[in-house]
Amino acid sequence: MERKAVDITTKRTIILLRASGMSQHEISRKLNISRNCIYQNINKFNKLHTVATKSGTGRRSKLTDRQKRAIKLQQVRDDTLSLNDLIRYVQTSFNITVSRRTVSRILNEFDMFSYVASRKPRINHRQRYSRLQWCYQHSSWAENDWSNVIFTDESNFEILNRKNRIYIRRFRNDLKRFE
Repeated sequence: MERKAVDITTKRTIILLRASGMSQHEISRKLNISRNCIYQNINKFNKLHTVATKSGTGRRSKLTDRQKRAIKLQQVRDDTLSLNDLIRYVQTSFNITVSRRTVSRILNEFDMFSYVASRKPRINHRQRYSRLQWCYQHSSWAENDWSNVIFTDESNFEILNRKNRIYIRRFRNDLKRFE
């Protein structure tokens, strides 16, 4: 006999067999369940008069569902708020001290995740079309023609630039996420 969870129908069967007069040892052999499990289920039924499992144990949440929704609403109003800003909001509004991890977990429950905001907006369809047209017009140019052109929009590219990043929090399925 291995250790395994016993479902409610089996627990009810244990209680019915015990009420019919069978011993714990006989019930154990008939259902192929350990005697200790039989003993615990009978004791639990005698104390609580039910075979249902108790609600989950563990620490209750500091924040109510309403307060969690208020945190989410604050983040939706301004998606650039940092976790520290949200902690200050919770402390001033609800007079409750929470950690960064708690606030992050609450926002993740609402399917809100942080992303690095893009520095400039993406190009739209009209801009993409005009750039393609320009490329098609100049695709036949020779190297001499290109040597006479000065490009003024050359950019400085940094690999692994972690400065000046702005983190935003948006819903996972939000289409504006990449703007």
